[in-house]
Amino acid sequence: MKTLYSILYVTLNTTLNERVSIGVLMSNGFEHYFKYSHEKLTAFKNILDSERYNVVKNYLKSLEREIGFNLEDSNQLFRKRELRNDWINEGYITYLAKYSNNIIQFSTPKYIDIDLNSDNFKRVFEKYIFKYAEETDEIIEFNVHSKVKQDLFPKIESRVNIEMTLTSNDFENLFAPIDIDFIGINGIPVAGQTIDFEKKHYYLENDVTRFVSLTKAIELEGNNKGKYYVLGREPQKNVDKNYLLWEHIRDSDFLEFVDIDEVGIVEEYIEKHNVRPYFD
Repeated sequence: MKTLYSILYVTLNTTLNERVSIGVLMSNGFEHYFKYSHEKLTAFKNILDSERYNVVKNYLKSLEREIGFNLEDSNQLFRKRELRNDWINEGYITYLAKYSNNIIQFSTPKYIDIDLNSDNFKRVFEKYIFKYAEETDEIIEFNVHSKVKQDLFPKIESRVNIEMTLTSNDFENLFAPIDIDFIGINGIPVAGQTIDFEKKHYYLENDVTRFVSLTKAIELEGNNKGKYYVLGREPQKNVDKNYLLWEHIRDSDFLEFVDIDEVGIVEEYIEKHNVRPYFD
């Protein structure tokens, strides 16, 4: 059976036609496979300005949501068995390749005489995009807090208080002790908490409620609105309540959600605004 494929590129310089492959889409007309390189996307953060980077990131994530369901982790292989994405065809992808001037571009679709399956998809991905990240026990046992502790804490520990247990001795309106990842101040309070959105909903809801209670206690102390980060990873859509809670936080004007692979956003804010430890 012939399989159609198209390479997705990120345009770095339009004038010089500089572009880098970021993902691949394959289809046999009934199944669609899509994957992008999370490693390359992370590298682009140091190359593209923040607006262009966010366009790339959001577009790739929208393809994830539209094309299929998750087989591994949030940036691994996606496939779809029902032909609901009728735009995935030779004619329309050819149109995108010719006429799209976006920062993300599709290559002209080509056919290869192979069956569409996970092994063949992996071979195409590694040929055109990047090394294919296999699912391992380490990924299965992935801990969001450990990653934040490793990637973020060493870069901000001189500017904030790290991993503190706060009580009513610290904030009068805090009615129960809470462990906080970091807290600082720069005229307004700045705090962040890592939250695992894959937890059972009861425990997840409790974690979020406790953090929100802390932010209210902080603001009652000084009557200043603060900058509050929730660090985590988008949960699986099949965990409906968790996903809905994540969406509320992501769209909130009160809390700012930051993916744990993009903690540089927090580091940049803390440095740019000269944040200092909240407690001596």
